[in-house]
Amino acid sequence: MVDAFVLHKRRTKVGYYVRALSLKKKAPQWKVQFVSYKKTDFHRAEAVKPKKEWDVDKDRWRSLGFHKSMTTVEARCRARQLNSQLFIKRQEERIRKIETKRIETLKRHQAVLPEEFVAEFEVRFVRSRDSDTDAGKRRRTRAFSLWQAAQRMIAAVGVEPSDWFYHTLDINDYFHQRKYSVRYIHSTLKMANLWGFFICRKMGRPFLPIPIPRGYERQRLIQAYYEKERKSRQPSRPLAPELLKSRYRNLNRGNYHWLLLSVWFGLRPQEVDNLRDDKMWSVEKLGNGRRVLWVFQTKIIALPIEDRWKPIPILFSEQEFAVRILKEKSFKRPIMKTMRKHFGKGIDLYAGRKGFADLMLAKGHSLENISVWMGHSTLERTWKSYKDRRRYHLNY
Repeated sequence: MVDAFVLHKRRTKVGYYVRALSLKKKAPQWKVQFVSYKKTDFHRAEAVKPKKEWDVDKDRWRSLGFHKSMTTVEARCRARQLNSQLFIKRQEERIRKIETKRIETLKRHQAVLPEEFVAEFEVRFVRSRDSDTDAGKRRRTRAFSLWQAAQRMIAAVGVEPSDWFYHTLDINDYFHQRKYSVRYIHSTLKMANLWGFFICRKMGRPFLPIPIPRGYERQRLIQAYYEKERKSRQPSRPLAPELLKSRYRNLNRGNYHWLLLSVWFGLRPQEVDNLRDDKMWSVEKLGNGRRVLWVFQTKIIALPIEDRWKPIPILFSEQEFAVRILKEKSFKRPIMKTMRKHFGKGIDLYAGRKGFADLMLAKGHSLENISVWMGHSTLERTWKSYKDRRRYHLNY
């Protein structure tokens, strides 16, 4: 018989548990306990999955439906029934809270975001004409995400758009409290100002846009962003060739080859997967005997097809070996569980690309060339997102 609480604890953090007392001679040969996995019920617990147990007094057994003449199996059946009732009760409370919160949020939104105007605004400024294509869906998703962030800000501030300019500090305090990045704040303000212009034009009111935070306010927001506790996905740490080589005997051959392609060519995970298609890459031999690997970038959508190819010179023996892997197609993307097992937390499938810039700089190549090999449109992108600021390279 499966334990009553084992089946239930996956659904809720508290419940009744019947513990068998096989050494006890008198009936009942069991006792009732109340078990809690809630963090509020214990402090400073060192166990991986801490829990707290209370013995239920026998005076309460009758009110709970237990009696001494029950067998252990019957008592556990009753415990499962009580746990199911607890689960349903907590689920109903949760649904009521969600519904209450939804109604309150809807009322706050309707006070500053009239439903009819919101629908027209989304049609005009948020939805794209090519929303049925993959590129259109990506742009639409990003636009809707920013629009939702702008709506939350507008509802939280609770001020008419025509008065936003006079409440700039209150809006900055809102962003400071939520510890958003400056880049995300700029994007959100851009969408909010678009709404402010739209609704003020409808109402015949003047509108001054919310200014972008500068000076002290900008520094304050940056400081708050870097001080917040990181719970969301963070950029991967770089994967150095030495570290990859040290895991050669532990990794699956296909996984090792996949990571080697990423490390020595600086490719995105999707680009490595695309190399299984011969139409996505080619090797060109130059007049001086050098070879160049051309890789098609499916992520780039703003350029003509012929301009989406990026060149990566084949300069090192590891890259020559990587070309042989390409021809044999002997590579397979590792799962994240494999990455964590062999490299620890903080290194994901972007780790090879993350370390490519510093790897090539250490080999004596310029950042301008590396930026081209990585397929970046600007040198700033390579420097800002892929160069490790704590590493320096001296070339004599």
